[in-house]
Amino acid sequence: VSAARPEIADYHFTTITPVLGVVSLGDAQNFVMADIPGLIEGASEGVGLGHDFLRHIERTKVIIHVLDASGIEGRDPVEDFYKINKELELYSAKLAKRHQVIAANKMDLPQSAENLKRIEEMAQKEGLEVYPVSAATKEGLGDLMRRVYQMLQDYVEEAEEENPEKIYKAEEDTDDDITIKRDMSGRGFVVSGKSLEKLVAMTNFANDEAIRRFQYIWRLKGIDEKLREKGIKEGDSVFIGEMEFEYKN
Repeated sequence: VSAARPEIADYHFTTITPVLGVVSLGDAQNFVMADIPGLIEGASEGVGLGHDFLRHIERTKVIIHVLDASGIEGRDPVEDFYKINKELELYSAKLAKRHQVIAANKMDLPQSAENLKRIEEMAQKEGLEVYPVSAATKEGLGDLMRRVYQMLQDYVEEAEEENPEKIYKAEEDTDDDITIKRDMSGRGFVVSGKSLEKLVAMTNFANDEAIRRFQYIWRLKGIDEKLREKGIKEGDSVFIGEMEFEYKN
């Protein structure tokens, strides 16, 4: 769903290190998503680098709780849900109250249908939403990402009511400084611009204010619109400085 190129391994939860990517839904609707390695029992006590991963989760506004609905590895998705949320609670009472949405993954497998009913019953009990998805076929991912974007907007509105309004000023360079051209490899487009490349290089995507500023300037410069004018297509890569993003319409 983003430009993330996570390092993976053959474990139940395959991501090894947290990876950041920008999800673009079009019409200047973007947000930063972090792919966090799966937690295991004892994570709140540091087992399996749990503290490192939990610190990353603390910086998020919404948690997409991905469950393996197929259960083909002998795991119970409902049991996994409660175990992981218990680790969140043991680590931080505040983190345990973070907004969540459940992604019931591997819906392309026939075994998932029966477990989905149990997941939906559990989610209804906990007051959470469930989105059946397949990372393999991309089924349901669009609806999930749009819902997460809306949840983030609701979060921002709540935060703005509680905190003084902050106004961000864009860099002094003009839109004429932004150039977009085809990547020589044919994989996508290269977006160039002194201030934009500097912004990407200096942005700390683990910092909330830095992320907001990045998104603000991205929208202000109309980069999504410019990319569409150049004929960008779903799945094309966007290169800015040393970073690579995957375009999602």
